[in-house]
Amino acid sequence: MFKNYIKIAWRNLLKNKFFSLINIFGLAVGLATCFLLMLYVFSETSYDKHHKDINQIYRIALEADGEKWAAGPAPLAQGLASDFPEIEEATRILNFPTTDKMLLKDGSTNIKFYETNGYYVDSTFFKVFTYDFSYGDLKTALNQPNTVVISEAIAHKLYGNANPIDKVINIEIPYGKYNYTVKGVFKNNSTKSHINANLFLSMQNTDIGEWVGQQTNWAYNNIFHTYIKLGKGTNTVAFEEKLPAFLERNAAVDFKEMNLSKQLFLQPVKDIYLKSDIGNELSVNGNMTYLYIFGSIAAFLLLIACINFMNLSTARSEKRAKEVGVRKVMGAHKQSLIFQYLGESLMMSVLALGLSVVIVVLFLPIFNKFSQKELVFLESPQLIFWGIGLTLFTGLLSGLYPAFYLSSFKITTVLKGKLVNSFSATFIRKGLVVFQFAISVCLILVAVVIAKQLDFIKNQDLGFKKDQQII
Repeated sequence: MFKNYIKIAWRNLLKNKFFSLINIFGLAVGLATCFLLMLYVFSETSYDKHHKDINQIYRIALEADGEKWAAGPAPLAQGLASDFPEIEEATRILNFPTTDKMLLKDGSTNIKFYETNGYYVDSTFFKVFTYDFSYGDLKTALNQPNTVVISEAIAHKLYGNANPIDKVINIEIPYGKYNYTVKGVFKNNSTKSHINANLFLSMQNTDIGEWVGQQTNWAYNNIFHTYIKLGKGTNTVAFEEKLPAFLERNAAVDFKEMNLSKQLFLQPVKDIYLKSDIGNELSVNGNMTYLYIFGSIAAFLLLIACINFMNLSTARSEKRAKEVGVRKVMGAHKQSLIFQYLGESLMMSVLALGLSVVIVVLFLPIFNKFSQKELVFLESPQLIFWGIGLTLFTGLLSGLYPAFYLSSFKITTVLKGKLVNSFSATFIRKGLVVFQFAISVCLILVAVVIAKQLDFIKNQDLGFKKDQQII
């Protein structure tokens, strides 16, 4: 029976080529748009998910005078590790002021270039965070002073495909030139994190290491991002309730001298990229609101495509009416007719899926340029399951109403050629058209407003010639 449905559906598609092409293309555009937006959403929600035991890793942030701050004082990590047995590991990241750009130079090849996003970290950093190493041992990579772990991209720039372990890189910062020994290379695919680093330098070093060792005050120099890994089963609410007493024990004297009052709070690392927007973030984070907006746009565009399919299918009701009458005379039940028309809809959805993949591949470079991302089609395995599920859902949603509508025709009416659309059928079809146009107009208006606003920001008179200014 199923084979027969497929055969009949295929014959109907070939018989009505132009109609089928319009329906398939409309569904394909809707699916392709959904896939592109889903790629963006999956990319944004995948940050920091690769870290092992991610549910146990937290950042310790502070709040003072109603303002929240992502970093804390230098002694915070050691103090927490000493006072709380619940903490398995504690580590710090230091984005030292004025070192946002570093000049890297290899003494043997004389290759040199500037690199951004270089962070000083404790030796325990890779015990808290998971990075996939192509060279080196992550457990011991930063145990020695003046050691560095670099990305594959940097390693390729300096050494090509050669093993860079134990190579010496001269790193120049505003305070001087210092030699660092490469002890690890992490893969570029393990960098999708709110810690957008290209290289990690040991905090034990000859450039800022002495200054770091002198930082024992709890009140100022809150530039150390502190992370902890809690033991399994730790009650985070109970742990956070202990933090005020911890600060009182360790920082009360320093706070009193500076006339300050601060509180500590936990931030799950898995939520930082999309849900944290506080002072001194390591890098620009994403925005959960954008994901809701893009998800809504994808849903509405797909709904418009489905409505278009429904309207075209019901508009052809007169041409299919005699077919329904003949089938019913031959003994076909309403249920079998419904399955047949749903089968046609699903077949169109499957064909639209193939066409949508072609559209996504063609337009992905343009979408990447627009979104400033490096999205890769089918990079996420879950997109395959979402794609199949979305195709089936689209086929059923778009074909459900036409299937019930066409299968409900009465034999005597359609065979006499006196098919008259009922008020409810006409009302539904016109209502769908109105809804379709309303959503389209809203999306177009939103796009125009955004374009106008961006154009206004770009061309607004700032009171000076910005092209002539350096700083």
